[in-house]
Amino acid sequence: MRRCIGALQVALAVALIALACLALAATAAAGGIQIATEPQVIRKTILPGERTSFDMEVRNTGSVAVEVVPEVVDLAVDEAGYNVEVSPGSGYRWGVREIASISPKKLTLRPGEAKKVKVSLAAPKSLSGGRYGILFFAASDPTATGQIRMVVRCGSLLFLTVPRTETYSGQIREVRVVPASDTGGVLGTFEAVFANEGNVHFTAIGRLGLFKAGKVVADLLLEGGTGTILPGGARRYRAVLPADIPDGEYRATVAFTFEGRTARLEKTLVVADRKAILR
Repeated sequence: MRRCIGALQVALAVALIALACLALAATAAAGGIQIATEPQVIRKTILPGERTSFDMEVRNTGSVAVEVVPEVVDLAVDEAGYNVEVSPGSGYRWGVREIASISPKKLTLRPGEAKKVKVSLAAPKSLSGGRYGILFFAASDPTATGQIRMVVRCGSLLFLTVPRTETYSGQIREVRVVPASDTGGVLGTFEAVFANEGNVHFTAIGRLGLFKAGKVVADLLLEGGTGTILPGGARRYRAVLPADIPDGEYRATVAFTFEGRTARLEKTLVVADRKAILR
């Protein structure tokens, strides 16, 4: 059961509640208002032109009765792996706002009460690949008065995929070395940005290999959180370069594997005077 963190807001700025509850599964309470949704992540397949629906649960885990208003928003993920709510009218191609709806449009929940809501999906005949969104539920105390109102906004992630239309494509967009902030321990941090140029999400695993005279000097995992990348997005991966790499020139091979595919890029890494640069 997902519990979400609320935010105190002026009534005119209710829409600015942060997405903290999607980054952390944490206990949340705001003036006695506390809600939870189940499931936390919803993965569905849908065919072009198909109409379908499913139920999810919203529970009042707080101490006061609440009024809950659902909302569908589009989801993106930034290079650091954080969920991002996409604004309407941005031209984002991978959202669910236009094909998903939630009913009822408003519900009330007594403390401890849970209710089912219906999520309806209507896929256009041209739909392909994947679509991504957040099913948000904003809870507030309907008896609250005055200019300040407490709101808790909680959401579940929705991943839609159209079977047999998936296109998997990825590209290493950027590589660089970030110098160490001090002189001890490491040479710096190797960073690589891997972009999803297909039409559906995938998980990528990256590695950095350093070679000299045909021998492996280092084989490092490039860490990028869960490694899940949405279409149109990219993820930044990192590996710390150890301090014991001798001065010299090395063949640096960056390789990302995803969905049975591999993307590679080669550079020359030069280590001199305890500094590392790419060329």
